[in-house]
Amino acid sequence: MQRKDLFNMLKNYKVKAVERKEKYDLEPRPLTKEETHSVVKGLTLEGLREEEFTIFSTERVDQLLIRLLSEEVRRGTFPSSYAKAKGLAKFVAGELESDYLTAQEALDLLAKMRGGAATKELIELAAKGFFVEEIIDILKDTVLVNQNEFKRVAKLAKKEEEFKQVIKSWANREFAKDWELENSYQGLSIKVGDNLTTGHLSPSKNADSRTDQPLHAQFIMDGREDEADFLERLAKLKEESADIFFVAGEALGEGSSRKSATYTMLQILGKPVAGEPEKKEGGVVIAKSMAPIFENSLIASGILPVKCDTDGIDEGASLELDLRKEKLIADGEEIEIELPIQYNLDKVAAGGMTYFDAGNELQQWAVEYCQEQGIEFNEDRLPAKATPADEKPPQTLAQKIVGKNRIDGKDTILPGETATVRIRGAYSQDTTGPMTLDEYQSMAGGDFGAEFVVQSLCHTGECPSSEARDKHKFMREFVTDRGGVCLKPGEGIIHTIGNRFVLPTDVIVGGDSHTRTPTGISFPAASDIVAGVMKYGKQDLTMDESVRVVFKGEPKEGITARDLISTLVVYAEKTVGKDVFNGRIIEIEGVEFLDHDERYILTNAVAERSASAGVIPADEVTLEAIADNLEYLKSRPDSNSNPSVKRASKALEDFLADPTLLKADEDANYAATIEVPLDEVNKPLVAKPHHPDNVADLDEVGGVELDEVFVGSCVGGDIESIRAAARIVEGAQVNLDVNFVVSPASLDIYNQLAEDGSLAKLTAAGATVIMPGCGLCMGNKRRIGSGATALTTTTRNYQSRIGPADSKTYLGSAYVAAMAAILGRIPTAEEYFKMYC
Repeated sequence: MQRKDLFNMLKNYKVKAVERKEKYDLEPRPLTKEETHSVVKGLTLEGLREEEFTIFSTERVDQLLIRLLSEEVRRGTFPSSYAKAKGLAKFVAGELESDYLTAQEALDLLAKMRGGAATKELIELAAKGFFVEEIIDILKDTVLVNQNEFKRVAKLAKKEEEFKQVIKSWANREFAKDWELENSYQGLSIKVGDNLTTGHLSPSKNADSRTDQPLHAQFIMDGREDEADFLERLAKLKEESADIFFVAGEALGEGSSRKSATYTMLQILGKPVAGEPEKKEGGVVIAKSMAPIFENSLIASGILPVKCDTDGIDEGASLELDLRKEKLIADGEEIEIELPIQYNLDKVAAGGMTYFDAGNELQQWAVEYCQEQGIEFNEDRLPAKATPADEKPPQTLAQKIVGKNRIDGKDTILPGETATVRIRGAYSQDTTGPMTLDEYQSMAGGDFGAEFVVQSLCHTGECPSSEARDKHKFMREFVTDRGGVCLKPGEGIIHTIGNRFVLPTDVIVGGDSHTRTPTGISFPAASDIVAGVMKYGKQDLTMDESVRVVFKGEPKEGITARDLISTLVVYAEKTVGKDVFNGRIIEIEGVEFLDHDERYILTNAVAERSASAGVIPADEVTLEAIADNLEYLKSRPDSNSNPSVKRASKALEDFLADPTLLKADEDANYAATIEVPLDEVNKPLVAKPHHPDNVADLDEVGGVELDEVFVGSCVGGDIESIRAAARIVEGAQVNLDVNFVVSPASLDIYNQLAEDGSLAKLTAAGATVIMPGCGLCMGNKRRIGSGATALTTTTRNYQSRIGPADSKTYLGSAYVAAMAAILGRIPTAEEYFKMYC
């Protein structure tokens, strides 16, 4: 390497660092692969002790390079991680020489990478006789080991006793000796209000910055006017104490952005991680209640979630959290608390799921090896075995699906029970996808272990920036290189396409809160959990209780599946309270009259009830849908080349040849049963601002003037919804004061609507038809104006989601939306039934 090349790299790095500091007051981004290569090569140059370089302070160049290499490269299997690990290994082996870095110091830096890209290099160095004793000790504490690397150690263990001891230590779980929580935590409270969504913690309009965790955290509370001074308050509290507890009211963390919201929590509450740029760890979040997906995301990231009555906790209160006594002491007053189950506390103690899950997998491989080779190990460190019950307990539909996918030999499961479950597929969308793939590299993932992976570009496909298109390319190459499917921009919404891969007996996980298939059972999850499923094809799952919702009779003419969504709220409030759904699975019965798309509208809606999942019993309608889905998969251009598509097609074919249609046992236990008498539902229902649970009938809101109407999203862009809108506007004209936009949910739906003339009817009436995708739903590409009022068929109407804080959003069916577009206002019930067709 030439000296001028090194200094050119440092000058370019300085330009970026200074610009970031001046613009955001943030430290530089982590080194790229190319920058890391330059640093490694630069360390081989002579005379750097005599030269200085200034970024923010003046440093000797040799010390600057070592600092950059040790502190500014990400851990895991990022391209820069590989560049660092390979470079350091060459210094250890003497292939590269430096006046500033000894072989021992290079080995120490390899050890601090904590596995990932470093694991292979360490194994090969020891195999060649370099620092064998020290590397053996390093490997014993390493959990980010992939299967090929484990096989290499196993091969070496047949000849070398030292490597056998490594495997034995993994079987004994010695790597987890420090995975312990403190008995108590102290700090000051920063207090926020009720209904704080993930969109407030991670605003969707800033979604393009989510992988830049320190930058994205600066947008916290954007759109939440009552918390606009949050960062100023936080800064003042941190002057008094380095430890701050985040204290919230009810319904913390509803919304789509759970992982990026968790990143924000880490940035404001956590402590810096030595040797890992931008990363922070730890923190305590306390709330009256919180969305289960967000709570799981906190746990997966190593943040401790606590639930208790927070009414009596003031901002700045002195808090002590006593885990042993399960109490929170606020300014001397004791408050009873609810902690996560012990399994999840263990996960928090490990620093989150990345190391916890990798450790579990590594221990399993090691145990199997020891048992095969007759090597004794401490069996007390093994997880408890599942023992089948003498008599099978009654099972709900959700329990039957999950139980069928257990991989521990047991085929039933009860609420509160934790089991490792086979997860056949994973969905990833493009605003969470970059985070998911970052997490995948952080956990040292290789080829996908899940049977299918579907990545979409549906949230940012419309009007992408150059940066977004670069991310699209990265996601497409990353996913397809590992055997997954990446949809093109405009090809379809992740749920619409992903659901076509699913069987009634499947468990699915996805990185969007609306991962809610009407076939099988699907769980939305944060990016690290989705990445874990991609890597392992399985996940530990704690079974939730179920709430049974039974629709009685059939809906009256004009009452749609979208209206039935709101009846979940109405009849829960009339009977057991709408909070009954929180953290539970909703099992929906009595909807044989709905087609497959309409059933998805219902299962999708459980997200807004803060339910963990929704299921509907499979029947002939389901089988017809699977046959259609198989035809779709076979018609894809990649049907014969993509591993995920090929495996999914085979699975659907096999299922149709011998279908399994599971039903709940008649004596299954439910947390509650809610009946919805459809003969009582006489008027269409809508959700008023600013929550999907704020339900009203048309006569309560009829006449509200509108600026925007949108028909689209995963629950409004189905073919029949858009056909209905086309029928209603045919021969009419959209009100001149209304911006009416229509977005089909997928390209094949778009093409069918073009063929049958529906799109022509819409555009002739004055609608704008846009490319298939999420459209207005998330509010990151399309948004409404200041003070605007919208009626949409989207999923959520939280404040600031699709427009400024002073805008308002109503949610309703495509029928209501199309009528409103013509009238310029929400119709009354009388107008609705006159215009219904």
